[in-house]
Amino acid sequence: MKIAVLSDTHIPARLDALPGLVYEACSDVDLILHAGDLEERSVINDLLRFAPVKAVRGNTDLEQLPEMLSLDLNGFKVCIAHGSGPYHNVRQRLFKAFKQQKPDIIIHGHTHIYHWKKEHGVHFLCPGAVSNLPGDRSMAFLTLEKGKTPQIEKIAF
Repeated sequence: MKIAVLSDTHIPARLDALPGLVYEACSDVDLILHAGDLEERSVINDLLRFAPVKAVRGNTDLEQLPEMLSLDLNGFKVCIAHGSGPYHNVRQRLFKAFKQQKPDIIIHGHTHIYHWKKEHGVHFLCPGAVSNLPGDRSMAFLTLEKGKTPQIEKIAF
């Protein structure tokens, strides 16, 4: 299962529309996960042209999206939340928030900094931010195959 993971698109506050590379990247995936700070529903509508979309609410979102999601994907428990609040302890807070669900992977946004690391026995992924300045923008592909280690590919643009 190939999943596009993105966050912090901030449309229209920081960008007028999704960059073309996002559309190209999402054209060949099974699922799209958005870790919040979309700002407009149009982001989900645009992405739905390519694959099903699951999104959580970020601290700048007015849309009635869930604050947290827990998904069973190809034998993996994947938990998603934006991570609103202080940047310095976002992963600790999310680990505590999802601990009872025993996640394999926790996806978050908010920091705008790409991160992929196993901590406390859990893989943490922050895809970075689509709305960063050109050259510092990023998203990720997450590939999940039952019984195999999750594979990640950073897409920087």
